[in-house]
Amino acid sequence: MKYILGFFALAFFGPSLFAQDDEIDDSQDKLKVEAAVVKWADSVFYSHSNYKFENFRAEYSEGYFIAVMRARAYKERVTEFEQDKAAGRFKGTQESYDSEHKTLTDAYTKAQTDADNYKERADYYLVHFWSNIQTTDGITVYYEHIVKLNNNYQVMEATINSAIGKKDENTQILYKKDVKGDDKKKADSQPADIKPVDSGTHVDTTDSGAATGSVTSSENTTTTSGKTKKEKKKKK
Repeated sequence: MKYILGFFALAFFGPSLFAQDDEIDDSQDKLKVEAAVVKWADSVFYSHSNYKFENFRAEYSEGYFIAVMRARAYKERVTEFEQDKAAGRFKGTQESYDSEHKTLTDAYTKAQTDADNYKERADYYLVHFWSNIQTTDGITVYYEHIVKLNNNYQVMEATINSAIGKKDENTQILYKKDVKGDDKKKADSQPADIKPVDSGTHVDTTDSGAATGSVTSSENTTTTSGKTKKEKKKKK
């Protein structure tokens, strides 16, 4: 039991003793975030193509970080214990070894299961999303959005950070809600409150599978609550 007690003595001091968040394997979260952003973009923009991602960042929660480090520490204890036995450093009986080995292995299995099933993994995810997006000028512009997603991989915010190929300052993204005529059915299937964002308008999307967030211009960001108040005022 000395290994287990030793671990909890370290864990008592919290995550500061462990490595930083970037040592957590975030590869699976990165794939899920990218898939969610593409789905969101498909639901919001009239047309986009040739997308790419940069600067992915997972801001893991303290609880998840501790759970991962706990599992990792138990795994290291199991490995060290097995190495001690193989090198002849364990002086107890085989029965004693088997008992302590089982205790450590069971603790590791439980800790790893807890980490794998931890629900509130991240405070948020951030990624830079580039894509050639159709504009109201009839041309495509290579826009960069900084997209923020919640723990459930739902887009909360998307801010235009840069644009390459704009005709002029009046160039605006063409959203599905803006489309008329033959594509009216497609537009009607999209959230009702989507509007162009190049002018600084705050945009809420409500696609349950893709997004529950907003798109803003980096030059003029407003809050969702502010937008709601403004819309209610117009209805009056």
